[in-house]
Amino acid sequence: MYFTSNSHIVNYIKTDIADFFYILKYPERWYSGLLSTENRNKILNQKLVRLNMLNSDLIRYQKENAELKELLEFYKEQPFSLSIGKVINSNFSYLMRTLTVNLGSSDSISTNLPALDVNGLIGKTIAVGEKASQVQLISDKNFKVSVRLGDDFSLGVFSPTHKSLGIINGIIKSTDIDIGDIVYTSGVSTIFPEGIPVAKVISVNKNNDRAFQDIVVKILADLNNYNYIFILL
Repeated sequence: MYFTSNSHIVNYIKTDIADFFYILKYPERWYSGLLSTENRNKILNQKLVRLNMLNSDLIRYQKENAELKELLEFYKEQPFSLSIGKVINSNFSYLMRTLTVNLGSSDSISTNLPALDVNGLIGKTIAVGEKASQVQLISDKNFKVSVRLGDDFSLGVFSPTHKSLGIINGIIKSTDIDIGDIVYTSGVSTIFPEGIPVAKVISVNKNNDRAFQDIVVKILADLNNYNYIFILL
């Protein structure tokens, strides 16, 4: 009944009591606000992670789309028959360097077919299953291919050395070879047709005690980024 009064003193006491409870409840409000802020931060962090994942997917899709467009343009320009295969595995060891693609005998793939990327020769098929095939990379130490280079299309043999580098053997010193010359498959093979780009000359040395030049080349195929490759049928 005392607090139902509208007297000045009662109202003054009411305000003091309200202030007292405000102060008394402050730690509870502060802790509750802290928990609420923490929960909001967790939700925001979860959203940020999801957005980052979506952004990463979009970047990956954009890159893959651009790569597929480039492959499609290359595919349209070629006069011979090609099958596009997606790389599903890679094996880089001291003994062997191979890729596995999702093309097999059901796609008319057989062993000893040339494999290419948009830049040039990247390898050949060496084992074929029904749905997948293994491709020996051009950088594998056991890989060799007959090539031609120079103004007179001299015949030589390409062999890989280290990473994307290789050498050309069998070019006599009288042959004019320039840095920047492109090395092509010779066609002297039952596997590789003539005219596939293989490598680019980066070093020429005639000052040796042999009858042949020392020629160092850089492989044209991209050996670091290969989501898709072509199999020449």
